[in-house]
Amino acid sequence: MDFAHIIPPKAPSAWLDMDALDHNIKLVNQKTKSVQLRLATKSIRSIDVLHYIKDKSPNFIGLISYAADESVYLLENGFGNILCAYPTLDAKSVAATFDFTKQGATMIWMVDRPEHVDVLNEVAKAHDVIIDVCLDINMSMPLPKLYFGTKRSALMSIKDVKKLLKHIKKYPNIKVSAAMGYEAQIAGLPEHLPGKTVLSPAIRLLKSLSQKQVSKRRRSIVAYLDKQGYTLKLVNGGGSGSMDFTSSQPEVSEITVGSAYYKPAYFDYMDSMHEFQPAAGFVLPVTRQPEKGVITCHSGGFIASGATGADKAPVIHYPKHLSLLNDEGFGEVQTPMAIGKTGNDDEMPRLNIGDMVWCRHAKAGELCEHFNELICYRQSGRPTVAANKVEKQQTMITYRGEGKCFH
Repeated sequence: MDFAHIIPPKAPSAWLDMDALDHNIKLVNQKTKSVQLRLATKSIRSIDVLHYIKDKSPNFIGLISYAADESVYLLENGFGNILCAYPTLDAKSVAATFDFTKQGATMIWMVDRPEHVDVLNEVAKAHDVIIDVCLDINMSMPLPKLYFGTKRSALMSIKDVKKLLKHIKKYPNIKVSAAMGYEAQIAGLPEHLPGKTVLSPAIRLLKSLSQKQVSKRRRSIVAYLDKQGYTLKLVNGGGSGSMDFTSSQPEVSEITVGSAYYKPAYFDYMDSMHEFQPAAGFVLPVTRQPEKGVITCHSGGFIASGATGADKAPVIHYPKHLSLLNDEGFGEVQTPMAIGKTGNDDEMPRLNIGDMVWCRHAKAGELCEHFNELICYRQSGRPTVAANKVEKQQTMITYRGEGKCFH
């Protein structure tokens, strides 16, 4: 997108490059065509964008939510197949989904410990319904002196699964109907992190080794469940960074994808994401110039969650000759930036009060927690216009814009 000629209708604001989004949707469809596609809502956080992607994805099967109350919201907005990715203790929201499942919607809840099952069973008994659950299989790779993966599910082996199944069998209102094996250490770990490129060969090796153990463990557990007579509606796996690998696995019926659509800055450091284009970010106005060679933008940088590091900070997307100040970084309500030289010019490039700086968030969906809407653009740099509303700038409303805050 030609940022140089864009004048946003307001700033600070969040932007969505519709041409880049379309490009990314096509790539995802190509890479995942052998399986069904489930969209990760935590990486999108906009009903408008979810519908937009769904309508352009022939293998779309449903959504993978991140909270129980969010699942209710998604059902209310026309989505009829939801897998909640994380265990919940929110009994009230679980009960609120029953009006939709009684009308034919699919709602599946994640479990990996007896306590999760107990909560769901109490709600199911109180409302005389059957609740579908999904076993969350831990796909991490424990090594003698290294745990390669994420600390999430307690189900690491068939032995662990047997123990949980024994507990579930006590409850006729709980039905095991799905399994998920999310290989986070393959799908979400960049190979060349800033300042840590010396580790790149080791990370690639660990990913390769992890692919072998993921294939074996997930397949063996699915085979065990089948042998025990469990008819699974779905076997979920993957993530944006592992589309090629996960889609090739015979036990996987569907793949989860989310971040690939926005291609946030964190994914710039990942080998598998080079074909994708940055599609979302935010724009800040220049409001101060405290000294020569330094401008200050209004608003902050919205540092991403996770272990502290340079990879969790946003990146300056345009103009390219700007850089952060080491002792300040992205601020809370203002962000100073240094103006660098370009080419052989002796003079600093000029930026005026009122000019715009375009940035990209490190993670995908977290951007939407800070803005009510995503302002849509096309490659021409011209804002897109809503159909039959010539004077109205097209926007995609975020969860926040709908007054929603899910945790």
